[in-house]
Amino acid sequence: MKTSLPRLLISAATLCLAFTLPAHAQQSQSTRPWNETVGPTIVEQQQSLYRFETLVMASEDGKRHYKIQIGTPNRPAPARGFPVIYMVDGNAAMASIDVDDLKTIDALSAPVLVAIGYDTEARHDVLARSFDYTPPVTENGVSKTVEVRGRLGGGADIFLDYIETHIKPAVEEREPIDRSRQTLWGHSYGGLFTLHTLFTHPDLYQRYVAGDPSLWWHDGMLVKTAQAFDTALAKDKQIAIMVGGQRRNTSMNNAATQWSTQDYAKHLQDAGLNVSYENFTELNHGQMLAASLKPALRIAAQP
Repeated sequence: MKTSLPRLLISAATLCLAFTLPAHAQQSQSTRPWNETVGPTIVEQQQSLYRFETLVMASEDGKRHYKIQIGTPNRPAPARGFPVIYMVDGNAAMASIDVDDLKTIDALSAPVLVAIGYDTEARHDVLARSFDYTPPVTENGVSKTVEVRGRLGGGADIFLDYIETHIKPAVEEREPIDRSRQTLWGHSYGGLFTLHTLFTHPDLYQRYVAGDPSLWWHDGMLVKTAQAFDTALAKDKQIAIMVGGQRRNTSMNNAATQWSTQDYAKHLQDAGLNVSYENFTELNHGQMLAASLKPALRIAAQP
C-alpha cells in the first residue's frame, strides 16, 4: 500500500476539521434538507483573496440549468496558469467554503475555484443531479437512461461532455489555466460521478477526490467499470477517496462479489496507483460534503 502526500494532507485536514467544526455545525449539516436555501456564501462575503463571477448556462436539451461560480485568486497568474478545481454540487460546495479555506489555499498554489451548481437558490437540484451525476447503463451494447428511486439517471457521459465543451472553455476564456493541474471533486452522487470519470475518461483530470460516493447506485454497477478499467491509464493520477462512518457494501447485479468503498481504493492501490483512503468514522453522509471538500481544496492547491 502506497503512502503518499494526499494521505498526509487528508489526515491533517481531518485533525483540523475535528477541532474547528463545532458540534452544532456538524448537526446542522447532517439534518438540513436538500432544498434548503443556500443563503450568503463566500461569493457574497467581503474578503480580499478571491474575486468571483457567476455564469448561467443551459444543457444542450434545455432541461437543466447550471449556475457556474468561478473564483479567481487576486494575484498574478503563474507562468503556466492557475491550477483549477471543478466542484459538482456547486451550490452546496460554495456554501461550505469559508475565508479560512481561502487563506489556506492562498498560502499554497491558489487554484481557480469552479463550482458547477444549478440555477436555483437551493443547495441541490435533486432531479438534475440524479441525471447528470450517474453513469449510463448499457444494455445489448447500447447506453440508456434508467430510473432509480423515482429519478431519471444515466446522463454522466452527457454531462462530462458538457463540462469539456461548454464549462471549461468558459473558464479558460476568463483565466489562464494550467491543464496539468486540474482537480475534480464530488460528494455522494457527485463522488460516484468523480469515480466514473476516473474509470472512463482518466485523462480529463490529474487529481480526483471522491467524498462518500454513492456506489450502491443501480446495483453497484460501477464495480464492473472499475474491474474493466486499465489502471495503466491512471499511473500519474492522484486519487483520494473518503467515506463517513460505516458505509454499506455495493454489489454487482446478479453477482456474488461485493465491494465496499474501501475495496475500490484497495483495488487501485494494489495496481500501484497513487490512492489514499480515509474513513471519517465520526461523520455521517451529509457531513462528508464539507469534510471531503476541504482536503480537496488543499490537494488542488498543491504545486
